[in-house]
Amino acid sequence: MSKYLIFVENRKAEKAVYAAKCILYRFRDFMFSQNVKRLDQINVSLLDDYIDSIKKKVKAENGKDYKEISVAPKTKKNHLQEISLMLDQAVKEDVIQSNPATKATLPKMIKQRENRVLAPIDLEIIFESAGGWSLYYAFLYHTGLWAGDVALLKYGNIDIKKKAITSFVRKSRKKQEFPIAKVLINQLPKGMSEDTPIFPDVYADTERKLTDNLAKPRKFMQKLLKANNRPHATLHSFRHTFNNSLRDLGLSTEDRQVLLAHASSDRSEEHTSELQSHLNL
Repeated sequence: MSKYLIFVENRKAEKAVYAAKCILYRFRDFMFSQNVKRLDQINVSLLDDYIDSIKKKVKAENGKDYKEISVAPKTKKNHLQEISLMLDQAVKEDVIQSNPATKATLPKMIKQRENRVLAPIDLEIIFESAGGWSLYYAFLYHTGLWAGDVALLKYGNIDIKKKAITSFVRKSRKKQEFPIAKVLINQLPKGMSEDTPIFPDVYADTERKLTDNLAKPRKFMQKLLKANNRPHATLHSFRHTFNNSLRDLGLSTEDRQVLLAHASSDRSEEHTSELQSHLNL
């Protein structure tokens, strides 16, 4: 397993390596508890037992103590997939003859709630009580950017004269430009250093830390909606809402795809005037 993790570190991103380590160390400890210390001792029955054993700690109803509950089926699937990748590599290197994980049984997968469009009442609830997250939510709503890309913005990414944001889009792995609403520009403080993060509470230098930080505004928003008996939503819901707003303005599917994918500035700028009435709302 140690050899496999070195193999992974040389080929995968930091976040993927961290996930692999967490899963495989946990799997190793379970195998040791079953007196299994060699890969060729692992069988389907042991893998099924491991999948059933995966628990997580959550706060009890009294808010003080903790209790263990079973993790979601998707999490169990992720564990089995990571273990299977290691065993596949062991097969390739002739350490074992076959991969028993291919025959392990996962629990029934339950479809998770999709990211929904935020209704006017949802936006009213969120922005009336957003507090310190107000500008962050506003950026999500008026730009359609992914939550992580907004979290990584610095003041140097904002071109006031061009009314544009230029940033590295993590999903496309490209540095691209797209329009920014005047209402957002007006809320930005003046005289800030270009290297200063706009949202220091969520900014992070690593993917893992970024994921942890994004939980703060996400949970805050979800708490607001739940308190008002509104359906579940995520930060990505702002992006869906932005897309629907573009559609209601009459923009074609192709044009919306360009803006939501943050394509090159020459195409995005074609739509800036059409978008401005929406972006300034």
